[in-house]
Amino acid sequence: MVRALIMPLFEQQQQDVYQYRLNSSAAAIADFIEARKAEIRSLSNTATLQSMDWAQIRPFLLTQKSIGQRNFEKLVLGLPNGHFYTTLAGNPHAENLATFDDASPTAKPKSITQRDYWQVTVGRNIKNQRIDYVSNPMISYTTGIKQVIVASSIHDDQNNVIGLLGGSISWRKITKLIHNLSANSESSEPPEANERTKAQGPSKTKEPSKIKAAAAKYMLVSKDGNYWYHWQPEKVIQVQTDDQGKEILDRRGEKTVELFNILAEKSDSLKSIGRNMVSGKKGNGQALFDGEEYQVFFTPISNTNYSLAKAIRLSEYHAPMWQLVIYLLVAFLAGLFVYIFSVYLIPREPNS
Repeated sequence: MVRALIMPLFEQQQQDVYQYRLNSSAAAIADFIEARKAEIRSLSNTATLQSMDWAQIRPFLLTQKSIGQRNFEKLVLGLPNGHFYTTLAGNPHAENLATFDDASPTAKPKSITQRDYWQVTVGRNIKNQRIDYVSNPMISYTTGIKQVIVASSIHDDQNNVIGLLGGSISWRKITKLIHNLSANSESSEPPEANERTKAQGPSKTKEPSKIKAAAAKYMLVSKDGNYWYHWQPEKVIQVQTDDQGKEILDRRGEKTVELFNILAEKSDSLKSIGRNMVSGKKGNGQALFDGEEYQVFFTPISNTNYSLAKAIRLSEYHAPMWQLVIYLLVAFLAGLFVYIFSVYLIPREPNS
């Protein structure tokens, strides 16, 4: 009876609080990605990059303050034929191109023609558009780390596409960012300091409520439904190995990978949420994770191909609402007691 009468009063407010906090987290990630896109775009528009001369480009890139562990694991210069250079590796016997063995004079150059960021910015860019792009999660050809690439097309003076510049953001960087968001879930401001917040000052938008947040678990999903972050690390892209633990290579000699997709989950309720996420929708619903029920909130990350979700155990999600119900009941009963006491138990003076 109490649940039916009182709980609906707080359900919408509870949803607003969690959605607000998730939106703030998504905004922090969007700001971080947008800042990296701006850095790559700015570099790709310089005369040095437009020369496509790696002998000039590499030292130029290494002198930029934005380059390094703070932002990018490495930078990639992609050519129209799919060959590429990186700031971390190169074969001196092959004009410093990335090869399958950078110490061998006979090694073949590696190719990024199968990568979505090369296909979007160069390979399929027949209209010579200036394109910024955030890739799907992948394993680096050169360092073997989990990464996403923020890429920008490079154009000559006639606006023809002549290559791309890409910056590698490692899975470790994304993980650290997500952990910061989780640790700061009580904050009404986006927890990761970002350029827009620094420029404009604190947000004037007030948080809907100060309801204490339950412990949340985060997921970051690409436009294809693949996990880029998951609280279970084994669900993030993995290099495939055989029964002896040896890495499996494809016909080009590259490592094969296994992707884990929210649309392939066993739980129908989770797959339904996944379909909404890859469609760019915002909302919430209930889903099963390993047989346990969760309340899941999700929202797209603007100007990227990703969607962010946070899952809270249903028991923990409802706990603050039950606390409010108890507080109100106690206040109501206390008020009722005072009223009864004042009306029936306090002696009144007879009328004159």
